[in-house]
Amino acid sequence: MAVTDSPSPFEQHRAWMNTQTVADVVANVRTGTLSRCGYTAVMALISLALLPAWLAGVWLAFIAAWELALRPFLEDTLALPAAKRSEAEGFGWLAAINVIGATAYTIYPVAIWTTGEAMGMVLATAWICGSANHLFVYFSANRWLLLSCVVPLGVLALGAPLVTTGMSLETAIAISSLGALMLAAGMFGIDRRVLLGNLAKHAAARATAEQANTAKSQFLATMSHELRTPLNAVIGYAELIEEESERGPIAEDATKIRTSARQLLGVIDVILDISKLETGAIELRRERGPVSAVLQQLREAALPLAMANNNTVIVGESGALGEAEIDHMRLHQSLMQLVSNAAKFTHGGEIRIAARRDALGPRERLVFSVSDTGPGISPEDQARIFEPFAQGEDNPRRNGGAGLGLTLVRRLARLMGGDVRCESAPEKGATFTLWIDAGVGR
Repeated sequence: MAVTDSPSPFEQHRAWMNTQTVADVVANVRTGTLSRCGYTAVMALISLALLPAWLAGVWLAFIAAWELALRPFLEDTLALPAAKRSEAEGFGWLAAINVIGATAYTIYPVAIWTTGEAMGMVLATAWICGSANHLFVYFSANRWLLLSCVVPLGVLALGAPLVTTGMSLETAIAISSLGALMLAAGMFGIDRRVLLGNLAKHAAARATAEQANTAKSQFLATMSHELRTPLNAVIGYAELIEEESERGPIAEDATKIRTSARQLLGVIDVILDISKLETGAIELRRERGPVSAVLQQLREAALPLAMANNNTVIVGESGALGEAEIDHMRLHQSLMQLVSNAAKFTHGGEIRIAARRDALGPRERLVFSVSDTGPGISPEDQARIFEPFAQGEDNPRRNGGAGLGLTLVRRLARLMGGDVRCESAPEKGATFTLWIDAGVGR
């Protein structure tokens, strides 16, 4: 199998640069217009301690005019129209325009440096460092555009120490320090672009995965519908054969066919409901009615399941349950999944179903518990049994099912404003507690 080396940061940066258009660069630069004007105003104010006020005023006025009017005008009349003909031509005009801006931004801090004052050198260094970071962030989409800003900044910034003190050790140290700051700014800009590129790549991968998951859910929903129709026919014919054969091998075979088909139909129904939940196609149909009716219906449906493994069913209420505005069908479906799960793993034991009503401030909730005397569930497995297709690994409750029943219960419970949890220990049975929102008051 061929091994593909991952791209280096510089290769990722180059790939990102190739995706930027002139319009993208212009739009990005304009988002920082007010912050650049504000920073310039602060710099001009601080520099009054070293330079005449009129000089600071003229520089600030030119930068404000450049940012607010001159640069946008030149971009709109030269760079953007040229980009419609050719991106290369558009970037050429953009580079020419920004030579002016880079020079204007740098020349005043350099003038502060040349005063020879320590404070002036600190201010100029801070400005040059900030400018270098800024241009590497915004202008690295094209090498000529980047050079149009780096060259004026580099020439003026690195030349300032030479003009101030001439050739000396102090000058060499100053030039080296400023050069190192500009290099660090370049590395910061590249790192930032690589990070943004990786974030964009991960976002695109996530969007693709979500689309694939939606397509999978839609496919499962469609196929589930297609499978249910022939399965219902198989169940119907099996029941018909049972009735006509009454007893004997043929009737027994028909019973096995009917039982297996119903099991398969149950799995398909769960898959269909989970697919609907993932695509948001399930809407609750809330109706107000007595909660005890849910328990009575559950008692009748649970008896055949429990008797299959010689289990007994005990249903109890803790206090008056009253009425609630709930989706009775989805609540019954969730509870039946828990009862079916308990009946499947409990043999010659007991299944207890209990219900109560709890007050949570102005709202109330219905709490149902399904307990069994089966083999129990290990703590490790309790953390994963609600995940799709998950079953206990080294657990006597492991079964050949699809591992989707408890997933469906949790998702339906959360859809109804509640949740479900499991409490168990090996060889001590298991208790599943499900609660849902019962609305305001009674």
